[in-house]
Amino acid sequence: MSDSSLERSTKINLLKEPAVKKLCDVLDKSSKKGWRKLGEIVGNDRRFRVSSDDMEMCSLKVLELEGSPSRMLLRLMGERGCTTGQLADYLLTVGNSEALQCLKPPALQILLQPQSVALISGHNLRLSCLASGRSPVQYQWFKTKEEVPNSFSADLVISPVHLKDAGFYICRVNSGDAFEFSRWAQVEVMDVTVSCGQSYHSLEGRLKMVIQPQSQRLYVGESLQLECGAVGRPIPRYQWHRNGVPLSNATKRKLMIPHSIQDHSGRYRCEISSSTERMWSNEVDIVIEPRISVQISVAMECSEDDVLTIGEGSSAFFLNSIPDHLYGKCLFISLCW
Repeated sequence: MSDSSLERSTKINLLKEPAVKKLCDVLDKSSKKGWRKLGEIVGNDRRFRVSSDDMEMCSLKVLELEGSPSRMLLRLMGERGCTTGQLADYLLTVGNSEALQCLKPPALQILLQPQSVALISGHNLRLSCLASGRSPVQYQWFKTKEEVPNSFSADLVISPVHLKDAGFYICRVNSGDAFEFSRWAQVEVMDVTVSCGQSYHSLEGRLKMVIQPQSQRLYVGESLQLECGAVGRPIPRYQWHRNGVPLSNATKRKLMIPHSIQDHSGRYRCEISSSTERMWSNEVDIVIEPRISVQISVAMECSEDDVLTIGEGSSAFFLNSIPDHLYGKCLFISLCW
């Protein structure tokens, strides 16, 4: 454990979960240098006196699914103000070097993770990943599984960004023999024609609506496609609604219904949200009309030989040249489509 006062003064209830889990695993499995021995030593310290009742409560944790006596003991010590430095001293007294090793800072740690972002084509993309290590830190960015050329710094900058740059990015960080991967960051790029008077200079922070859905009138069987879009960091979430009711499996920017029916008619709008904001698109009317069968009656008189073709299932028919004296008679040919 480093001797820096800042690290030693850190309360143990502020330790990161990976370190706590590793420490508890070591203390739970050790019989002579485990949590019972630690509790015995802490119990003799007036500052964080651990009673026999406390130890009994810790021991009962073994009866729970994934229960940990060590985690319960560390929790009690943390509630009473125990620091990381004091815990390190106790573990040194216990003689558990493996547990003491769990408190040492990792050889490499990612401090800042890249964030997903939605932005407009033509703007500048910046993804950031910051890490600290015992030796100099090196960075390499990837788009899916492919290395991004010349991307060896903590910041990945693509200026300007294009539609082809959309996708998932990750950063590999190296420090000596140690390496870590950042979280994945999704980049969504929208092709938006900026109208006169509109400006999207800053895409950080607040959500900004850039694509609104449009009302449509369709026939049954035709494809219904609605689109909305917002820019911002982190990347927005979407939920489509019809007549005020959320639609299931409709959580993407584009809502697509390949074969519409009349029941799909209604008023649609999209809810766009982030971790701190929520906004709504315009509400639009979608009308799905039935396909109408039309019957046309044509009055004429002709012989069978005058009819060349009436295409089966077709709305077109063809007649031979009809003499003028045949028009105006009363043979009805009905066609439907």
